Amino acid sequence: MKIGYIFLFGLLAACNIRATNVMTGENFSKTHVGSSEESLIKTYGQPLSVYHKDNGETVYEYVERFQMGGPDNRIVEARKYYFTIKDKKIVHKQMVLSNQPGYDSMNDLPGN
Repeated sequence: MKIGYIFLFGLLAACNIRATNVMTGENFSKTHVGSSEESLIKTYGQPLSVYHKDNGETVYEYVERFQMGGPDNRIVEARKYYFTIKDKKIVHKQMVLSNQPGYDSMNDLPGN
């Protein structure tokens, strides 16, 4: 019984640590232009994608996905957070929101 509580506590602690270290809208707003590249990676981990621009800037992409419950866990919204890095500092940041297309109206289906 004691081992079960220790395991449960460890699992909850691990979930809590992970939840604070992901890029979210709130964390995006807390990350300021002028912050270091090192602090960005140390706090939120490696980005999903890294893009190198011709002008020497690097763009880091982080993604937050929102899923609808159910057996297929369909993604209904994605927020992409972009950080432009130059000289090891954040010089620009941008959030792009994308929604999945909705269902067609029954009246719009072929044959109606």
